Amino acid sequence: MTGLYDAGPQSGGRRPAPGRLALVQAFANTFYDLEARRAVDRLERPAGLADWLESRGLKGWEVSRADLDRAMKVREGLRALLHEHNGMSRDADALAGLRGAVAGLPVSITVDSRGVTRPVVAEPSVDAFLGLVVAVVHEAQSNDTWERLKACPGRRCGWAFYDRSVNRTSTWCSMRVCGGREKARAYRRRRVGLA
Repeated sequence: MTGLYDAGPQSGGRRPAPGRLALVQAFANTFYDLEARRAVDRLERPAGLADWLESRGLKGWEVSRADLDRAMKVREGLRALLHEHNGMSRDADALAGLRGAVAGLPVSITVDSRGVTRPVVAEPSVDAFLGLVVAVVHEAQSNDTWERLKACPGRRCGWAFYDRSVNRTSTWCSMRVCGGREKARAYRRRRVGLA
């Protein structure tokens, strides 16, 4: 079992997103199997979402088809924003789906003895979990970490990675894999153009 805020293994040995933002990273990456380096959507059915939530310590939750549909809209909207962070065009349909899916989600905030606030899952429901995800995005926007979370533009990739470069110019989840492949493709295109 992984912790709620554990992003899991990362492509290219990168370090995961910091703090609670790692949850958003992990949620965005539920569409991809890093070890197999191929798309395997863990959320294609309600039981898949329930299993993924359980693996994060959120046990015994009932997940309906409507819950799954809302979760997919949130995930795909967030993934569209992560692609945009990496210079790709805005996906208006995915963002419209995100706006509709987050409307009315419950968000719970706790205040510790030092006066520090943090978002929490207050009840065992998919809506409460999605509310937590959205609250973490808001928190990341306010502490200047949100735009460092990007989606790799590699063909058949899209892995969400955290850009720790000083000037925020990392493009690939892994230079060895996706970046290297794209450089090889560009080289071949240039060679064909020269022939």
